[in-house]
Amino acid sequence: MMDLPVLIALFFTVAYFTFSSRGMLAYTFGIYLDLPNVIIHECGHALTARLWGGSIQSIKFNVLPSIVKSGGILGLAEIGNRSGLGMFFSLLGGYVSQALFFVVMSYLYLQGLLLWIIPLFLGIYLLTNLLAKEKSFWQNLIILIIISSSILVYRNNYGFLMKIYQSVDVITIGFIIWYMLGLAHQFFIVLLLKNESHWDGTALAIKTYIPATIWKGGFLLAMGGAYFAPFWMQLLLV
Repeated sequence: MMDLPVLIALFFTVAYFTFSSRGMLAYTFGIYLDLPNVIIHECGHALTARLWGGSIQSIKFNVLPSIVKSGGILGLAEIGNRSGLGMFFSLLGGYVSQALFFVVMSYLYLQGLLLWIIPLFLGIYLLTNLLAKEKSFWQNLIILIIISSSILVYRNNYGFLMKIYQSVDVITIGFIIWYMLGLAHQFFIVLLLKNESHWDGTALAIKTYIPATIWKGGFLLAMGGAYFAPFWMQLLLV
């Protein structure tokens, strides 16, 4: 995963999938490939808005391909009471957050702190959900149980917990690869977006009078740089 040739090969494999895929099967696969990135993306919008004095009404995700295809939305953060500056930063918060999160994941991976990655991911979602006015009790309860169990496993290496510990390592590696491939897919989705489409870059262009093409370039730079974080961070930490 850390070797540059492997990262490049996976990157262009996702590019081929994005540009050439056809049919509901490929569309469905793309949705589920993007899901972890979209969760961080929407939480990023919501949390940055909250930091700048806004409120979070709700955070919602659609996982059924038919609903996503008809509505064109995989995730949505409903935010209120934002100042002009708050609106600006909350719009930036989506793609920047999903890129930054993978940089953090790469750092934890390189430091041998694998088992903090999934609890961190769930913790971000849990915090966003708890701050929202419309809360999901059962989702929060399940996430709290998973986080508590993960921390328990991380801190206790006694006997029968070792097998669970090792299995979580494998699960976490799978999650890292899932998120990484989704980040690459999001990169090429943004590359495909037209400037007049309804997305973060267009909204930022309207607010700042800076062309959407420039915002697109910034998002692509952030996501592309984050995708290769396992490589360049490894060089920095040597």
